[in-house]
Amino acid sequence: MYQLSKPAAHLAPYIEHYWFVSATEATPFDLRVDVYVDARADLVFNFGVPYTRTVLGERPRLQQASNLDAQRSRPIQIAQQGAVDIVGVRFHTAGLSPFVSLPIVHWTDRIVPIDQVFGVDVLPVEYALRRANGTAEKTQILDAYLGRRLQLTPAKESVQVLKARIEAEGGRVRMDELCEAGRINIRQLDRLFRSHVGFTPKTFARIVRFQQALSLLRTDPGCTLAAVGAACGYYDQPHFVRDFKTYAGVAPKAQVGYFPADGPADFSPNVVQFVQDPRRE
Repeated sequence: MYQLSKPAAHLAPYIEHYWFVSATEATPFDLRVDVYVDARADLVFNFGVPYTRTVLGERPRLQQASNLDAQRSRPIQIAQQGAVDIVGVRFHTAGLSPFVSLPIVHWTDRIVPIDQVFGVDVLPVEYALRRANGTAEKTQILDAYLGRRLQLTPAKESVQVLKARIEAEGGRVRMDELCEAGRINIRQLDRLFRSHVGFTPKTFARIVRFQQALSLLRTDPGCTLAAVGAACGYYDQPHFVRDFKTYAGVAPKAQVGYFPADGPADFSPNVVQFVQDPRRE
């Protein structure tokens, strides 16, 4: 069973949703997902069987313990079979930063034990989630814990504004315009984004543009690659295909009209791809 729940209103600017996947030994679950690059991080509480996490081009790694699966620059594949029991927190871009004290660039492309990110006070939360019944109770536990940790600073508030502008403009924004908007120089801008987004602003802009292209491809079965590439600001089709393969691991034509008709109402097509859905070559 795959379920989502929304965080409390004051956490919603930083947390996209909480997610829950569960199955019993009597009704085992075959979970396989492709996670494309989106600059988001996931806090994963794993109470079930181990899962396999594979970075494109590398050997699979078996994961048992709860962890922070930090913002990624390469696509990954997740596979888990049997008695699955996972509670997850999906942060918005730059959404992890308000809950931690260290620059999040330290964790880019890494899987980190939860206590190394949040400290030992996260361990009682893990215990409480393990014992909780139902998504409502688990949501309350997460809201209470993350609400206590939420700490905004001028820098964290500033990066929220600047990253929102990049997203609003589909990644097609000049760095000097961002510097002017933030009243900072280019080195300060780079440092701000590395600390609170985990990437430089230019890399983040590339990811935003890729995500826009992915969404257009998946939701419009009649689209053409040339039209999508032009709409998203790629200067030619080879550039579009190259960037797309970097962040998705597949060519863009494989994603045309992908959005599953029988998927959940709040399924996010630019986050995961379920093995049960039809795949295109």
